[in-house]
Amino acid sequence: MGRNNNISFSFSDYAKNKPFREVLPWIGGDLQTLRDTFVIDFGKSKKNKKIFFPINKILSKKFECDYLLGFLELPENLNSLRGFVIVTHGLGGSTKRFGLRRISRKLANNGFVVLKLNLRGSGSARYLAKGNYCARCSSDVISAINYFKKFINLEFKKLIKMNNLPIYGVGLSLGGTILLNACLDYDKNKGEKLLDGLACVSTPLDLSSCSLCIEKPRNSIYQKWLLHRLKNQLWEGFNDEGKLLDNEKLRIKIRNLKSIREFDQKFTAPSWGFNSLEDYYIKASPIFRIQNSIKKLPPMLFIHAKDDPWVPYKDTLNLRKESIDKFTILITEKGGHNGFHSINGCWSDEVVKNWFMSI
Repeated sequence: MGRNNNISFSFSDYAKNKPFREVLPWIGGDLQTLRDTFVIDFGKSKKNKKIFFPINKILSKKFECDYLLGFLELPENLNSLRGFVIVTHGLGGSTKRFGLRRISRKLANNGFVVLKLNLRGSGSARYLAKGNYCARCSSDVISAINYFKKFINLEFKKLIKMNNLPIYGVGLSLGGTILLNACLDYDKNKGEKLLDGLACVSTPLDLSSCSLCIEKPRNSIYQKWLLHRLKNQLWEGFNDEGKLLDNEKLRIKIRNLKSIREFDQKFTAPSWGFNSLEDYYIKASPIFRIQNSIKKLPPMLFIHAKDDPWVPYKDTLNLRKESIDKFTILITEKGGHNGFHSINGCWSDEVVKNWFMSI
């Protein structure tokens, strides 16, 4: 377990006394990973508010009426507000994903205002922006967070002045990579940071190693499942833009995609201005930039399982070699990819909540 001298001893004791233990029937990394897919979510957020975040065209400083869509979830009692949390989803996901909604409810029930953010082209926000997000879509995320800060200052003005409330981030899987890259790319005077704290769960730090992992024969079903979601996302986007009509070559190009690596090579990398697949994977992998830009990062929590079938845990483990006080690193033997399902519910959700309450 990583140790952060700036984190209160109460969290250190909590993490030590509440280790993760998987629960029947979700035994093993694969069932832990797939559990949320099998479970129907009957819970509903009591207070949701839509927010549209203006963003510029990809690789441009020009605004062409592109927006991100977020859903604001409020706690019952705003008088005891603890802070604000922005939650981002993973590859091919959206704010409709069960895991994202579950951790958002957990945080809202414990006094946080939660913003569930759809990234460019995802979910019900598909029609609001051209193109799709990537692992380093920092321009989108920074714009959205800056807009959110202005929104907070208007809507919660009195509470902010009285309590100096923090703004945290939670990134699930690739959502953590995206928020981490945004923090590294944020450039403000006087050492201002984009977020006051960031929790990353099952987050890829090296995209190339993740790509090689998902292409293993034992992960072929996972890759087909993820690729199906990504193809649909592409198809719907191009269809909305009118680019599929009378364009048989583009339709064939999408249909013939065989891997996530090929998807990134033919669509993600070029659309975001990277010279090649390798250029994208290197420049969008936070592991290569963390050490040199550590001052830009807020206190961080990393949660990763050794039996994660999608994302190798060793890159997260290797962060300990940096001896960085602001990192708290929890590596579990079991838990799968963004799973961590225990007898008391989702262990990682509870850990993230307690960590935010301790910093």
